[in-house]
Amino acid sequence: MLPMLMAAFALGLLAAAWSAGFFWSWSFTVMPGFGAAPAEAAIAAMRAVNAGIRTPGFLFVFLGPAPLALLAGVLAFAMGLRTAALLALLAAAIYVAGVLVVTFAVNLPLNAGLDAARPTPGEADAVWRAYAAPWTAWNHLRTAAATAAFLALAAAAVQAVRE
Repeated sequence: MLPMLMAAFALGLLAAAWSAGFFWSWSFTVMPGFGAAPAEAAIAAMRAVNAGIRTPGFLFVFLGPAPLALLAGVLAFAMGLRTAALLALLAAAIYVAGVLVVTFAVNLPLNAGLDAARPTPGEADAVWRAYAAPWTAWNHLRTAAATAAFLALAAAAVQAVRE
């Protein structure tokens, strides 16, 4: 069971680290870069990203941290590593609440609204600002949550070695 636990920790940490970095890059590089472009170009670029993002690599980064942390928690409990298990389960809960729920409740509906919008050139600036400001604010939360989940899972892995 120990090899499975270590694999769950390793893959979970990898997915969580990549997730935190992914969301961070969107908040602090991609969205400001899109915002510096003409609104029509920003809207077109965001639509293109949203249309093509659902790849296996992205799905591992986006969906992987929570079930891998959950698996690590269950395995740690089965091995009697109570504190490590609780930290791993905390990591899963943080990720679910701060990344998955926020994504499905806020960011994806904003993406759908942007995709449905057909602004005239004179309306594009207002449409982009109305989309980008809340999308980015909520993405900051996803960044923080993915980072916190990574840290909790890292603490769980360290605790598992100590227990």
